[in-house]
Amino acid sequence: MNILTKKIKIKAENINAYFGKVQALKNISFVIPENTVVAIIGPSGCGKSTFLRSINRMHELVPESRITGTLMLDESDIYSMDAVVVRKRIGMIFQKPNPFPTMSIFDNVAAGLKMNGMRDKKKLTEIVEKSLHQAALWDEVKDSLSKSGVSLSGGQQQRLCIARTLAVSPEVILMDE
Repeated sequence: MNILTKKIKIKAENINAYFGKVQALKNISFVIPENTVVAIIGPSGCGKSTFLRSINRMHELVPESRITGTLMLDESDIYSMDAVVVRKRIGMIFQKPNPFPTMSIFDNVAAGLKMNGMRDKKKLTEIVEKSLHQAALWDEVKDSLSKSGVSLSGGQQQRLCIARTLAVSPEVILMDE
């Protein structure tokens, strides 16, 4: 199956993003087929992060910001869905690592699972270990899972955030740099 015949996972049509009166994105249209890796490349300040944040409904958390146009996830308008549902389906890894400062390495990875109601300690442990393996962090932290997530180096914190996202198995993962 080639890229032209794959099911569309994300579709953007005429996306415009504003911060107050400043327009950050202008008429962006974009199609991302499912099971595809896509890189958005451009100079600093051109709107790459703003576009990613608009897909995950993070842009609207900024006061006086707004989005126009249509963003679809599968065949549903992202902006007609509950934002929490969107963020469960679309994981976001930010440019700067953001581990939860009061939580251990284990709890950072398990946070989304617990928030979604998972309480089975054995299952939590399995998923945390698997996610840390997938993020290439397990060997470095396996003996210190109770340490604070912010005690890790910057690169390790970034991989911790990747593991946290992988743990909840989102349909789409957006990675800002």
